[in-house]
Amino acid sequence: MSRRARPAPARIGWAVIAACAAVTSARVWPLRLLPVAIGARAVERRVLVAAYPVVALALATRRRGLAALAAVFAVVHLVSRVRSRGSRSPRPIREDSLRVRLVTANVLCTNPDVARLADDLVAEDADIVMVQEVTPEVLAVLRTSRLWSAYRHHRVAERPGYHGAATFSRFPVVAHEVLDVAGSPMLRTDLATPHGPLLAVNVHTVAPLTLGQARRWQRQMDGLAALALCAGGAIVMAGDFNATGDHRPFRRMLRGRLRDAFDAVGRGSGATWPIGHRLLPPLLRLDHVVVSDDVEVGALSTATSIGSDHARLVAELGIRNPLRSKGQPSGPFSAV
Repeated sequence: MSRRARPAPARIGWAVIAACAAVTSARVWPLRLLPVAIGARAVERRVLVAAYPVVALALATRRRGLAALAAVFAVVHLVSRVRSRGSRSPRPIREDSLRVRLVTANVLCTNPDVARLADDLVAEDADIVMVQEVTPEVLAVLRTSRLWSAYRHHRVAERPGYHGAATFSRFPVVAHEVLDVAGSPMLRTDLATPHGPLLAVNVHTVAPLTLGQARRWQRQMDGLAALALCAGGAIVMAGDFNATGDHRPFRRMLRGRLRDAFDAVGRGSGATWPIGHRLLPPLLRLDHVVVSDDVEVGALSTATSIGSDHARLVAELGIRNPLRSKGQPSGPFSAV
């Protein structure tokens, strides 16, 4: 048989290798800032899974070159999985720490079941609830829901489209403002807890679907990191980051005071999007709870949110006693 007339299994194997090469090339600078490369980076580990059966196929058919290349991508996948996939057990929060249960949910601005979802959020019995994509229409429903009446302290920054937000708290709100983070509004609330102040930022970055949005998306990660450096005391940033743990701007954000709660205690993939598709399982972990290094993380889990395309996150946190505030953020932020 000529080299040109390769059997179908071999052609499929080489096609898989080509796909693996394409997604891993998204790591290369400056490709990693292109929207297509950002999307490829997000699904890289899912695509690289296909390298394993190609290794077996190539060995069975004695195609050494194909087997060697497939083995390389299998190793890349294995290393990436070990570094990025959660496998840790929940950690006990110290007895003298203040236990805080936090829920973050992208409710989907076109959700026809916001009222039912609000009931589910109340049932979580959380101390802090952060919701994203709060439009004037969504807010109208929330105002008549049990979620609104269950929390004495709430702050809202509704917006048409995708970047409105609302934060509900059992702790008093001593200050709040809507920050302009590289062109997107993000609701900041300063909460007074029995163990000191807690800075809570309700996050929703832009989706990096165009080159301009990709550049804003990167600046937003840098801006959130700068906020953590400027602020003192306990910090929690929660919401839809439109980034996975494999994206370099998100990982760079965690180099300072911040850490991803999933990295601390997460199990499994922790995928939160897309939700609600019968034939398509959740693929990406776009939603995160990010905390400062002085906040303990006891557990983190996902739950389906009625009518939304995102799963919500439920985090068990601990605020140590005492905590000291070291000042207010400044720099790349302004109230809007």
